[in-house]
Amino acid sequence: MIIKCPECGHQVSDKAPVCPSCGVEIAGHIIKCSHCGELYLKEESSCPNCHHTEHHVESSVTAAEHHTSEATNDSKVQEPVVLMSVDKGEATGNDDAIIPVEETEEHETDNYDDKTQDTFNEPNMEEEAVDADFIMDDNADEEVIANAEAIAEDEEESTPDKNNHLSLAVSLLIAAITAAVLLFLYNQGVGASKANNEQEAFAQAMSSSEPTVLKNYLKENPSASKTHRDSISARLKVLTTTTQNMQQSDNDLSVALTSNSKEVLQQFIAKYPDSKHRGELEAKIDEIDWAGAVAKNNENAYLGYKAQHPNGIHSKEADEKLKNILTPEKAEESAAAKVTDGERAKAVAAVRQLLQGINSKSTDKISGAVAPSLNFLGSGGATVKDIRRYMTDRLYQADVKTINWHLGSPAEVTKKSNEADADIRLKIPATLDIDRKGGKSKRSYVISATIKNGRITHINW
Repeated sequence: MIIKCPECGHQVSDKAPVCPSCGVEIAGHIIKCSHCGELYLKEESSCPNCHHTEHHVESSVTAAEHHTSEATNDSKVQEPVVLMSVDKGEATGNDDAIIPVEETEEHETDNYDDKTQDTFNEPNMEEEAVDADFIMDDNADEEVIANAEAIAEDEEESTPDKNNHLSLAVSLLIAAITAAVLLFLYNQGVGASKANNEQEAFAQAMSSSEPTVLKNYLKENPSASKTHRDSISARLKVLTTTTQNMQQSDNDLSVALTSNSKEVLQQFIAKYPDSKHRGELEAKIDEIDWAGAVAKNNENAYLGYKAQHPNGIHSKEADEKLKNILTPEKAEESAAAKVTDGERAKAVAAVRQLLQGINSKSTDKISGAVAPSLNFLGSGGATVKDIRRYMTDRLYQADVKTINWHLGSPAEVTKKSNEADADIRLKIPATLDIDRKGGKSKRSYVISATIKNGRITHINW
């Protein structure tokens, strides 16, 4: 049967040696109060609930102690005794009493009290007495015991549930760990795949010349390494600049071709010296210069064409024209006067000094080569100041770094008389190299000059 421990109140079997909760002895040490039905330890003198005292128990304990003393001295043989619970209602009311009953096999004793004492000295008999009292309780006690048994069964049933909960928790933990590991491995695989894809996209973009491909890489790979993104950005900038330059070059070429201007064509060649259209433009300039020379149809015009286009398309034609023009004049000059080598060198030196002064922006050299008043590029009465103004306005423009004149061999040196101060006329090819911020350019001229007494009095190109 399941009872409540008198000491701590926990449920415990009446057959248990001790209470598992508090350690109090249970089997053989429990008494049920005959007055109120409370269970208490037999070591207590009275019921803790109603303070009723079980007299037969006290006398039995005393008799047991006396019997134990006599048994030690006399070494008598005890006979088995059975204790039973009987109802004493007729004599004493509702109180229950435990009455010893003797069983004899061979001999009967005359001393009833001695056998009663022997009975209380047997522990097993006391346990049976307690069990009997407990079993013969009223209906209320049976209901309490039934409830206790139900609670015990519930606890036994709850134990598998607890075990199931523990197993479920362990299973969930293992599943969570497995999922975390799989997720980690998946992320590692995805990361490696993305890295490979990014590397392939980077290689493809770097080998492409299309700005759109590079822009797509930057758009689709925002988390790429800084080195890759910087490399792509730099290449995109170069390609964009190159594309813009090509577009600008095409626009400038279109303007140059439609303008039919030698100056515009020369500016395009100076700005784009490596253009694939350079040969086409130079041929166009050749045609323009030849058309101008034919229009003038004089010696200076053809000599100018020869100086600018020594290997020009119409070079042979220019030679024929010059031959036809110069043959009669040379015959007249031979009859008129003859220029000495000293006069020739002096005339060339004056022109060279003027051009060197323009190269170095030296006023002293310029003033030492020209007369105080001269005809300069068709303007009469010009001075050194006018030459300086021409240098600033026409030659040394804002984007020009340096200029350099280079003289060729004199094509013609003549004078009309053999007088010492006679004017010497000189025609000499020259080239002008201009170094600009946007590039270099070269121009060819034929310089016509008149020198008197070692000073230039007339010059044009």
